[in-house]
Amino acid sequence: MGLAPHTSAGVLARIVGFTKAKAGYAHPYYHAAKRRNCDGDEDCVMLLMDGLLNFSRSFLPSTRGGTMDAPLVLTTTLNPKEVDKETLNVDVMTRYPLSVYEACLRFAPPKDLVKDIDNVEKRVETPGQFERFYFTHDTTDISEGPLDTMYTNPILKGTTDKIKAELALADRIRAVDTNDLAERIINSHLMPDMIGNLRSFSKQSFRCPRCKTSYRRIPISGKCLKCGGPVKATMHKGNVTKYLEISKYMAEHYVLSDYTNQRIQVTEMNINSTFGEEEKTQMDLSDFF
Repeated sequence: MGLAPHTSAGVLARIVGFTKAKAGYAHPYYHAAKRRNCDGDEDCVMLLMDGLLNFSRSFLPSTRGGTMDAPLVLTTTLNPKEVDKETLNVDVMTRYPLSVYEACLRFAPPKDLVKDIDNVEKRVETPGQFERFYFTHDTTDISEGPLDTMYTNPILKGTTDKIKAELALADRIRAVDTNDLAERIINSHLMPDMIGNLRSFSKQSFRCPRCKTSYRRIPISGKCLKCGGPVKATMHKGNVTKYLEISKYMAEHYVLSDYTNQRIQVTEMNINSTFGEEEKTQMDLSDFF
């Protein structure tokens, strides 16, 4: 049974082999049915009887999200019409015709090439939706490529290193506009995370780790009124500021729009007004000797 993180629907499968790669090779339908779409995120496969027998709803947390990451339902029959349409865009040809390459030279829109390409979408509800999925290049070993991804590689420590490595790779690829890439990363991921966490910080509750009692505000004594344990915050400064420095780095090294630059500046001002600016140590000449 395959189960992707943050979901509660398992998908029945058969294990046909093993690989040295830190990856799960499977049919595109299967990944799409798990809501994974081969995007490099974490995934899992469990023995079917483990999911059926070693399970009880009483094991699940009662808090919000407690039903995630547990196989509450199981898909036993995979219907290509019911999976993400992205999977239907997979090409299944042994070779591309010359017309495709000629169209690429004149930068033709992809929709103009639909008639020249055999893909999964054209085969839905026919016997071909499950068979004769061809490919253009053979391989002697499915694991001949990298056995690990940079996403999980221990050489890159933290999101900042991963983003810098992504931008460095983009700089080497002529087809990629790195300035646009940097702006998209900031506006679609980094800024929403910082702004959302800043809002959560201002509205957070406080909790006693000993008896789990929640408080809207910390008691004057700083201790839990029920058990006397320490009352601690549930959201910390690090959660809010973790992407600030990498955002400023991208603003300094890449050409971003005025709007994005101003968003970064305003967010930094809001963070400083909430937590205060870091103290700057006064130095004298003796510090340089």
